[in-house]
Amino acid sequence: MLKTFANSIYGLNYFVLASLLLMGGCSWQKNPQKPLALAQPSIVKASISSLSRRLSKNYACFNVNSLLVKSWLNPEFQQAAKQVNPKLLRIPGGTESNYWDWQKGGLIENVREEMAGYPINFRDKDLEYDSSKLENIQVGIKETNTVPIFVLNLATSTLESQLEMLRIARDLGMPIEYIELGNEFYFDVPNYKKVFPTPVDYAETASEWISAIKQEFPAAKISLVGVAAKAKDSIREQNWQQSLLGSAINKADAVTLHIYNGHGLKSQIDSNSNYPFFSSEEVPLILGQPFRNWKKLQNNPQLGLIPDNKQIWITEYNLFENVFGKKNQGKQQRVMGSWVHGLYTLTMSLLFLEDSRVEIACNHVLIGNSRFAAIFANKKSFHNPSDENMMVTPKSLSATGSTLSLLGEATSGMTQAQKIDFSSVPTLVGKKDFEYPALYGWKFNDGTNSQAIIINLSNQDINVNLEQLFSSSISYQQFAENPQTLITGSEVLKVKSGNVFPEIILPAYSVTKLGDKNSTSE
Repeated sequence: MLKTFANSIYGLNYFVLASLLLMGGCSWQKNPQKPLALAQPSIVKASISSLSRRLSKNYACFNVNSLLVKSWLNPEFQQAAKQVNPKLLRIPGGTESNYWDWQKGGLIENVREEMAGYPINFRDKDLEYDSSKLENIQVGIKETNTVPIFVLNLATSTLESQLEMLRIARDLGMPIEYIELGNEFYFDVPNYKKVFPTPVDYAETASEWISAIKQEFPAAKISLVGVAAKAKDSIREQNWQQSLLGSAINKADAVTLHIYNGHGLKSQIDSNSNYPFFSSEEVPLILGQPFRNWKKLQNNPQLGLIPDNKQIWITEYNLFENVFGKKNQGKQQRVMGSWVHGLYTLTMSLLFLEDSRVEIACNHVLIGNSRFAAIFANKKSFHNPSDENMMVTPKSLSATGSTLSLLGEATSGMTQAQKIDFSSVPTLVGKKDFEYPALYGWKFNDGTNSQAIIINLSNQDINVNLEQLFSSSISYQQFAENPQTLITGSEVLKVKSGNVFPEIILPAYSVTKLGDKNSTSE
């Protein structure tokens, strides 16, 4: 748990240090300042924390909005998907799954009628999409060496139709291991209330579907739609989790959560500067938000309603800016697509490991534009308010794609996760004086081999001793950049790799993957 400075003089000393660090500059800042003459801190020692847990072999996952996959057969798409190292792909995706015709490989014919009352609608070209038939998806799944999470259509399809879909997917060679029963039915919108007037109605239907699916696919793990409702959310959302407690939760294997958090800055700005619209002084506020929101989630009684013996699947998560829809007209995005976005999202991914119930973390979304996607769909996939003509390399990796590619690689084949402690690490100060560590990381192992991920969220290089994590020379791969840099592809990043022991320099605003398949844990 994070320390509070009020409890120790030691903490107060680091409050002073953190304040000086935030006032200082570095060579990557947009408006560089001369760094303050600080005494060099002693080497930070990394060690294994007491927090240890089992790790799912399929932890690293991406949500796939199948409407954005132009072709599952495209080798460039397949290669890009392999670059971000997913183990699971969630198909056909989120909202679209509630209106999906698996035989067409796209949306149902009367989707606009069925979505009446939903605040967001599909584009005209989405209505004609038909490139995600099961045989198409099967090729993509095979070529990317991934396992699908099937999100079933409980809104506009039938149980028998969805069972037939699963049978055909199985016969095509796709493993039937993970199933979600719909997407976000807790929203208080007319079309969802038409299908499930109350949360209890969803729970009863889900219970029936689980029984039927388990008869044919007994090894499949099945997840219910869950929500970590806040006090400001609708009554429907407030009552949702409690309504699952009964036959539905007893039969299910997991509960699904979607977690989107903001950057902590105002959405409206008065600035003539170029995008991204945040200053170097605001970077600590942004990077503190994953820690701050994770603490809030841990204290949310809705999370406590999920039994300890049930898994949590986080099948959508990302940084979210309230710039979508009519009610948010006039608000401007400030952060999405910058390097700080990549660090923010990776921090979320690692923090989820602190709850041992979390089995899966699916980032939203695999392919699309810079607001969310790991992979740029086409050359116009970067949304830059300052430059509408900005181009990127199609199928290259975004900021989130770059950082999460290292997480996917580090967790691949690993069965155990151990949090890393750091001695004498500076504490940074975020929004509302929330304190969080400059370094955060986890080590992963399979009993023989080990990997680790460490993020440096500060504006200073930090020297870390690794002798309590590894016993001999290890390989490393490191990405670093100015937090305000727009990541239009992996080539933008400062990349460094090699072998190191017993110490390593972690650059400011960096992520480092340590270890290799030949390394042996202490």
